[in-house]
Amino acid sequence: MKQETSASPKFDRPLDAVVVGAGFSGLYALYRLRDRLGLHVRVYEAGGGGGGTWYWNRYPGARCDVPSYSYSYSFSEELDQEWRWSEKCSPQPEIEQYLNHVTDRFDLRRDIRFNTRVMSATYDEASRVWTLGTQDSGTDEHRSVQARFFISAAGLLSRLPGRIGENIAHVPYFLLCNIHGYVILTLANTAITSFSRQITLHKNL
Repeated sequence: MKQETSASPKFDRPLDAVVVGAGFSGLYALYRLRDRLGLHVRVYEAGGGGGGTWYWNRYPGARCDVPSYSYSYSFSEELDQEWRWSEKCSPQPEIEQYLNHVTDRFDLRRDIRFNTRVMSATYDEASRVWTLGTQDSGTDEHRSVQARFFISAAGLLSRLPGRIGENIAHVPYFLLCNIHGYVILTLANTAITSFSRQITLHKNL
């Protein structure tokens, strides 16, 4: 007999909007919708902290490939004046620190559910309401919530690791792996090439 793997999901009170992802776009969406438009908003983030791609990607040499001042928010003059970047093109730890500073400065953290994945999203045409299923990765608790608006701010690279054909693999973020015997093709010519120069590959003899 098949056993149930989890209890029926608990239902949260309805929201105006749900945002997936606590990176640059997700944090700004929360700020704009909640603080400027007065909507009841919640952000769901799979990671244990904010930062989006700058939380997940911690490979050697990770940094932005544009001047730091143009890789920051412009909606608050006070924020712009109080934050000082240490380098022209900031490294990953500093960008993550900046995003956490923004999260706390504008009290965004109270409306973010970390370590929580959105597992399903269904739109009802008749009621014009989204129903989303979430899962807490720490407690394995399943919950359900309804919202009028559903915004994906997960980013273009936030796909599950997959395989294209037999010998070509796609990963959404940097993985340390054994590449001996493989030909490496870099599909980029900007930041990734500068990062690659900072990574030393060791071969076991």
